[in-house]
Amino acid sequence: MIKSLTTETSEEAINLLDLVFVDQGNEPARIAFLASLDPEQYKEFLLGVKITELRYWLTIDDSGKVVGTTGLYCYEIDKEETYWLGWFCVHPNARNQGIGTRLLQFSIEEAKKHGKKFLRLYTSTDPNESDAHKLYEKHKFIKLPKKESWFDTEFEILFYELRF
Repeated sequence: MIKSLTTETSEEAINLLDLVFVDQGNEPARIAFLASLDPEQYKEFLLGVKITELRYWLTIDDSGKVVGTTGLYCYEIDKEETYWLGWFCVHPNARNQGIGTRLLQFSIEEAKKHGKKFLRLYTSTDPNESDAHKLYEKHKFIKLPKKESWFDTEFEILFYELRF
């Protein structure tokens, strides 16, 4: 079941991101998730990163555990036409059950519903993210030629885009 992120589910969701995105630590996720719940309190952060909209959803399994996350956000520069996919992941023990597909389809539909022309994302060359790359490509995302190095990691950042 896909549900909106809440204050009650935020810690479990952040812990999932910390497990999946080991190299990045959980501080960026913590701030993003909390800012989505209370934009006024995190106004300075949002202005600093030039994000104008930020929302997250979770997949909750039958036992009530958070097993997946997805989010959509807009940068000031392209807010009229683009959503960015944020903190998209599935718990390693819950993969290959269609959760990632449902979360990605949900995100695509949300972007279309809000009249966006593009859904963009960034990922990395980390081998742990290769299954996600296949999922993006299966859903017609195109890998862009732009590559960058961020964070203190050995992996390059890759950009993908889906046009509606």
